[in-house]
Amino acid sequence: MVEKVNIDERGRITIPKSIRDRHNFIPGEEFEILDENDQLIIKILVPEQKTVKSSKNWGKNTFLKAGESTFGD
Repeated sequence: MVEKVNIDERGRITIPKSIRDRHNFIPGEEFEILDENDQLIIKILVPEQKTVKSSKNWGKNTFLKAGESTFGD
């Protein structure tokens, strides 16, 4: 898909709404701009996923089936 956009007096380029909606962009999302020869390439920065570990023995009732829930202690 090719979209024509303009740069404003402050150097900003607006990503068209159709593209923002398709990619579910939200305000504050971070991008990387690569300047390669005669092209600017905009890449979405994906946050690094963190692995959480615990020494606790969870037991078989920790993860419930869909539709189940627990309340209190």
